[in-house]
Amino acid sequence: MGAKKIKYGSNLLLIILIIIGILAVINFLSLQHFKRIDLTEGKIYSVSESTKRALTRLTDIVNIKVYFSKELPPQLATLDNQVKDILDEYKAYSQDNLRIEFIDPASDPDLERQMRFMGVPKVQLNVFQKDQAQLINVYLGIVIMYEDKKEVIPVIQNTKNLEYDLTSAIIKVIRKESKTVAFLISEDEKIFQEKTTKVREDLSRQYTITTLDIKKEEKIPESVNTLIVMGPKDTSERTQYDIDQFIMAGGKVIFLIDTVKLDQKNMLQTQPVNHKLDEMLKYYGVKVNKDLASDRYSATVGFNRGFFSFRIPYPYWPKVINKNMSQESPIVNKLSSITFPWTSSLELLPGRLKLLEAEGTILAQTSSHGWVTKGNYNLDPSQKRQTPPSDMRNIPLTVLISGKFKSYFENKPVPSKKTDPEKSEIQPISEEKEQVKLIKESPLTNILVAGNSRMITNSYYQSDENGAFFLNCVDWFTMGEDLIGIRSREKTDYPLKPTEAHQRATIRYLNIFGVSIILILFGLTKVYINRKRKTAWLDI
Repeated sequence: MGAKKIKYGSNLLLIILIIIGILAVINFLSLQHFKRIDLTEGKIYSVSESTKRALTRLTDIVNIKVYFSKELPPQLATLDNQVKDILDEYKAYSQDNLRIEFIDPASDPDLERQMRFMGVPKVQLNVFQKDQAQLINVYLGIVIMYEDKKEVIPVIQNTKNLEYDLTSAIIKVIRKESKTVAFLISEDEKIFQEKTTKVREDLSRQYTITTLDIKKEEKIPESVNTLIVMGPKDTSERTQYDIDQFIMAGGKVIFLIDTVKLDQKNMLQTQPVNHKLDEMLKYYGVKVNKDLASDRYSATVGFNRGFFSFRIPYPYWPKVINKNMSQESPIVNKLSSITFPWTSSLELLPGRLKLLEAEGTILAQTSSHGWVTKGNYNLDPSQKRQTPPSDMRNIPLTVLISGKFKSYFENKPVPSKKTDPEKSEIQPISEEKEQVKLIKESPLTNILVAGNSRMITNSYYQSDENGAFFLNCVDWFTMGEDLIGIRSREKTDYPLKPTEAHQRATIRYLNIFGVSIILILFGLTKVYINRKRKTAWLDI
């Protein structure tokens, strides 16, 4: 009996050791070959391919210090674990080039005094403890450091945009040269700054932002990587020449063209805008129509009338959902929706594109229930609208043109700058020689055209819609696909299909009476079956 016990105990010990060995091997292999299975549509619980590429390109150590307080309120109780899970995945793909450290500043009084200068503020939160409202101070920041460079994510309230913030910060600290994005504007710079604070704040996290005045006919600096022509007005030939030569030198341009100006204080009246870029854009293969696009798939917009406010679907704000975006373009194929407030329709010109050997892509268009309005616009939401036309169709709202472009000024004289009355009218010698330096053909580059500029102003800028779209455009133009695959991977907008009045009535009555009719039919069927059973018994 004793021998059997010893043998049984030895076998059990051997099995335990084998299991431990198998688990050790599996654990070792999992550390060497990190894999995750994410079955969500947009792979929203895994880092994107863009992040993986950025991490595998690391050749030196990047330090990430997470300054989180240990005692967090209940609403943030799981935040530190969520952040840790994400950073563990980052570390797994970084080939040991990330050093991650979690620090509670409250544990070190000297460090806590330095936090404000590091850019990580102390956050004051309201919490309810023991039936009382209390204020507590916590730290929720991350600092990314490489050599003498530093990027700060000052406050993390959730992990929704954490991947983008982390990856963009890592890319920025390891990048040797800063990228520059310039706005070419037609209005007073102070007004421009006031109405674009949100978009400029988002862009400044990754790029150097500068502005150029369209009226001053400034030459576009060579340091500019992407030029944004923002709501141009009365564009002079000289400015057109500067834009053209920027493109010919390989620069990338985003045209945000307004064909109408709105006066929202006067019942949304409109005035035409003469941007003077029609012929130039047609030469590049796209036409901006002087109209406004509408769609039955539209955003719900809030309006005020005196003491009353109301929200209604507003056809002049087409809402483009994912299925009406180009599924081949990384700029839009992972976006949920984009809203275009008071936007003009566009047309690609196949003949011109073929001549240029360029490729045109419609990035976003209305649904098949779209139409355009020309002439007098009744934009007041309280007024009765015109019945949509019977020939509704998809209306292009944003297009991308890629190729090697010919100069718009190839067979034209170089326009001279406007004469400054305070200076001599004699042009510099360099000005006389400019025609010799005309660049006649560009390398492979890109032009994007949208039918309005107001979509990126503060009143209409939404980080998960218009903001995501515009930032994707700038990222793709300026940095390729390094960041573009991260933002807005979660597709959540699935609007109902528009229906006619008689279809809505049918659905309404089916909802009201359908269930009752089904129950009555079920009851009658049950009674009939029971009676048949009784009759069958009597027949026997």
